[in-house]
Amino acid sequence: MAKKPRISLPAFGTPNSTETLRDAGGNLIQTRHYNNRGKATKNIDYGHDHSGAGDPHVHDWDWSKKPPRQPPRPMEEGE
Repeated sequence: MAKKPRISLPAFGTPNSTETLRDAGGNLIQTRHYNNRGKATKNIDYGHDHSGAGDPHVHDWDWSKKPPRQPPRPMEEGE
């Protein structure tokens, strides 16, 4: 069986912005934050759990690493 294509926001966006991705029903799937250079800094993913990170959970981006999108972690208070 073919794997479903991954739906995600772009790694580069408008500097100092936040973008949101919603499904056809209007449910929040992902929020992505961009720095002053337009590079992704953090995702908040909704509707699924990775290895106990929770729903929602966070993926930080570290552009000095390959791949830059880091493993999931639980959300912290205030995120």
